[in-house]
This record gives sequence, structure tokens and C-alpha cells, in this order.
Amino acid sequence: MGRVGYYYGIGVFLLLLFSRCSSDVVEEEILPYAFKSSTLFVESSLDIPRRSEGDILLLADGGLLLVYTKFVGGYEDHNYAVLVKRISTDKGQTWSDEMEFIDQKGRLNVMSASLLQLKEGGLALFYLVKNSNRDCYPVVRFSADNGDSWSEPTACISPGSGYYIMNNSRAIQLSTGRIVIPVSQHIVDKNETFSESGIIFCCYSDDGGKTWYKGKSFVSPNRSLVLQEPGIVELSDGKILMYIRTNSGYQYYSYSENRGYSWGKLSQSSLESPLAPALIERNPYTKALVVVWNKSKSERMPLCIATSTDEGVTWGHKALLEKLNGYFACYPAIEFLSADEALVLYSISEKEQWGLGSLKLVHVKSY
Repeated sequence: MGRVGYYYGIGVFLLLLFSRCSSDVVEEEILPYAFKSSTLFVESSLDIPRRSEGDILLLADGGLLLVYTKFVGGYEDHNYAVLVKRISTDKGQTWSDEMEFIDQKGRLNVMSASLLQLKEGGLALFYLVKNSNRDCYPVVRFSADNGDSWSEPTACISPGSGYYIMNNSRAIQLSTGRIVIPVSQHIVDKNETFSESGIIFCCYSDDGGKTWYKGKSFVSPNRSLVLQEPGIVELSDGKILMYIRTNSGYQYYSYSENRGYSWGKLSQSSLESPLAPALIERNPYTKALVVVWNKSKSERMPLCIATSTDEGVTWGHKALLEKLNGYFACYPAIEFLSADEALVLYSISEKEQWGLGSLKLVHVKSY
């Protein structure tokens, strides 16, 4: 009788302990896969180990323009790289061959493309010109013939003035006509070491990209919080939301009430995220915001898509784009084809290359 009572007591104790532990565990959110089909997959190779940081644009004639960075001889950010373009005339079902159209002209490389359909007509193409470990800056070119030819580059920041990073698919034009690009400046010390956290600000142009000005900058409020690779989107009330890659396990937000000139207090968003960039854009058909990001606090996988109907405060209809063991996916771009159709571009490769390898374009429906 005593032995039975002893085992009974042990059983009750373990049951209570298990119940208490279970209540403290936060269940992982189980997401469905997005309904998608691959329209383009360009696999990396020894000769071309990386294709990444591109953008895609629906043209006025119904065609699609795809521009991305092609690295030759290495997958590091400072390896030789050029910009290539591809064209589709059937909504992304088939694509032209790669066409190299902007080379590095003796520099380290050119990379990180952003495409913009201008309200006044024509296209703008932004990218980084990287001359050295201390000289990297964004430039813009213009096209009046759907990307067949481009103007000479205009520097958005003075060449030689520092090392500035602008991600792919980042340029926006506000409802007022102002063009705004988000930038992170990284200081390089005498030992060629880059500051991990950046000086964050926006450049803007009010004359269609001819002349550029720098807005007010801000830095991390403490040494433990790393700020990198900002992105921006205009909100329905005219404010601009900036979302920032951090090491905190979340994307951070800041808001501008003066068209990107200065920024308010930083706040942690609800977007769980590793030290990797997110992308937020507005669906022009539904007016909802759409995010593509890595829903993880530590890894660039899974890659997910979600929507927000409250201007980015909360996110719903979450779905998986990629969830592949041993791989990372990163640096997305998105173009909307209809209310429930979009093309999503991103890089994907083994963890050892941080997802910077092959290039994938998928057609997503009913996200």
C-alpha cells in the first residue's frame, strides 16, 4: 500500500510538473505553404557562384523587366559583379537570356538593383557603385524606352564621401512626387573594419532624380542594437514607415512625418526576424501592405509572405515561400500582377553562403 502511494505521488508530481512546463512553452506558429509555381530558377556554378539583390518591374506595355547582380569568381560582397537584365512578354512564364548591360568599369563591382516606374513617365534604375572598401554610393539612371537604353549615372551621394549601402528593391516615389531612397552608412576604421551598425538616413529628390539631398540621420540608441539595411514604404496617411534589419530578433520601425527628411523614435515591430532584410510594399490593387521576410529570430529560413490591413501594425495571412533544411533564402523583391497574384524574387543557397547563390523567381497566388 505504501509503495502504491509512493508511485501515485510521483505520478501526480510529474503530471503537475509537465503541465506547468507545457504552459510555459510558446507553441511554434504553423504556417501553410503559399500557392506558388517557379517561373525562373538560375542555379549558381563555380564560374558564377552568386546571383542576388535584384528587382522586377511590370512595364507600361505589359512586359516584365528583371534586373539583378551577377557575381563572377566569388560570392562575397566585394567580388567582381555586373548587372544583368532579362525580359518577359508573357507575365513571367518565359524569360530572355541574361544580358549584361552595366559593368564595373574597373571598380570592385556594381550591385543591388532597384527599379522604379516614375509617375511622370519613364523608368529609374538605382544601384550601388563600389570603388573600394571606403567608397560605395548609390547612383540612378533613367530610361524612356522601357529599359532598352539608359542615361549616364547620376550620383545620389557624393562619390568618395564614405561607404553607403542601399539594398535592392528599395526606391519609392511618394504621392507628392518626391523620390526617396533609404541608406545606411558604415564607418571603416584604419584596420579596414566596418562598423556593424549603420548611420541611417534617406536621400530624396524633388526634381525627378536630377538633384539629391540627404535627410537627417540617426544611429542606434545603444551599442547592443545593430541597425542595418533600412527599407521604406509610404502609409495611407502620408507618413513613411521605415523598417530596419537588426540583431534583436525583430525588425524595427521608425516613422517620418516630413516625407523622409527626419525620423521618430525607434520601436520593435511584430515581425520576428534574424539579422536579415525584410521587404514591405503596398499591393496597388487591394491597398494592403505585403511583407516578405524570414520568420525566424536566428536564421534566413523560412522565407514567408504576409499581409497587413492596419498599415504594418499587425500581420496576417502568413504563408511559407521556402522552408528547406540546410538552405537560406534572402534579399527579396516583389511585383504585383493582380489583387491576388505576385512575382517574388529572392536568392537561395546553402547556409555556408548565407543564401547568396542561386536566383529564384516564383509566381504566388492567393497569398
